Amino acid sequence: MFSRYSILACVFLATGSCGKRQVANPPRVPFEAPAYWVWHRSSRLTGKELSELHHAGTKRLCWQAVECGWKDGKWDAVRISKSFPRPEGIAVIPVFRIKPDTAFLENPDAAKALGRLFTLWADGATYQELQIDLDCPVRLLDRYGKFLRELGEHVAPAEISITALASWPQHPDFLKLARSVRSMAPMFYDLYADAPGEVRENRFQPLADKRTRELIEAWSACPVPWQAGLPNFERVTLYDKDGKLAGHLRNWSHDRLFFHESLKASPLGEGVTLYQADRDCRLDGTEIPEGSKVIHRLPDAEVLASLQASAERAGAMGVIYFALPGPGMRAAYSAGHLAGHPAPRLEVCFDKSGAIVLSNRGGSDLPPNATTGGWRLEVKAEGMGKFRSGPPGEFARLTVPGNAPPELASNLVLHFSKLESGGSITSAALLTNGHSLRWSLAGTDMEGTVKPKE
Repeated sequence: MFSRYSILACVFLATGSCGKRQVANPPRVPFEAPAYWVWHRSSRLTGKELSELHHAGTKRLCWQAVECGWKDGKWDAVRISKSFPRPEGIAVIPVFRIKPDTAFLENPDAAKALGRLFTLWADGATYQELQIDLDCPVRLLDRYGKFLRELGEHVAPAEISITALASWPQHPDFLKLARSVRSMAPMFYDLYADAPGEVRENRFQPLADKRTRELIEAWSACPVPWQAGLPNFERVTLYDKDGKLAGHLRNWSHDRLFFHESLKASPLGEGVTLYQADRDCRLDGTEIPEGSKVIHRLPDAEVLASLQASAERAGAMGVIYFALPGPGMRAAYSAGHLAGHPAPRLEVCFDKSGAIVLSNRGGSDLPPNATTGGWRLEVKAEGMGKFRSGPPGEFARLTVPGNAPPELASNLVLHFSKLESGGSITSAALLTNGHSLRWSLAGTDMEGTVKPKE
């Protein structure tokens, strides 16, 4: 799952004068609960994860199994995950990711050899479906379709599904390709690049882009079932003073970004937040020169909902998100949140040590809050003597209005970045007496009484 905007641009240039083709719409299918790609993960689902997926109604997981490329006339494969039993009620579709080199399409034995790899990977297990993930250039769609038909013969009884580039319906060979497979999953993200000139003017491409609605609508002509691939990841990107891309940060944390003293946040809308470096600094081991720009991107929840609605109107059988939260992949939202479960329900308790525990008992997340410098939980007392000095614990930081010592304060503020459904955050022992305290979450109408922890 890599950047695809350069391929998209080539398609527009190649097909811009072709005109629209009239194709009968395929029969509509019931719109399923969100599915997920599971990427860079070898461990099985935990009981908690399975419970959350069942509660969200998820029926399909497309799990990265093998990364392979064509080298010296044969497949060079790396196993990402083992074949394992299907979780109850959820279909697991193994995904073979093929690197962009398409020389294998010229070899008459490539499909048979890949089928053999699939048989070895399956290790005796039976799968109804194998998904192939390849960013195939549009000029090779006809050859790709031929390869997929041949591959299907070698992996039967499993059927073939594929990922797809969002703009493929505009190409004359699209319908023939589509009929070569069981289903398709076009990816509607990473379609446009940040041009240096736009970066200098503080204009950046969002992860969930309203413009992709037109591309989604074009998929109404797809003759086989399809799922709309949407983003469920966050990205932090560094640009130099000239607006040139310096790289995507891999090792970063919400707390150290959102509460960094030298990075000043400016929300730009659609899930994009600009952090401007006012001096040379570091972020989780990365050098950030003065004047450079750090961009945090999160799929905007309202735009995601709009794109999902567009997919349903266009006849998709559902959406599939990249990627499932879990080991090896930083995801933006939980399965319950994306399934439209009820809003977050916060609870604040204190334990015997005097620690403050914030929990989210609701079905949806309190998502990463980059735009206002994180979330602020205020704990209020009627007078002094309820609090004592201490570290913030699992919270990002602790502040006291007026900078008074906690022992002389009537309220404390605990700062944090996010709180997923079912998650909790615990402070150090900050209370001398936890009774008769109230709490509120800044910027929301959520408030209540601090309760003893059961």
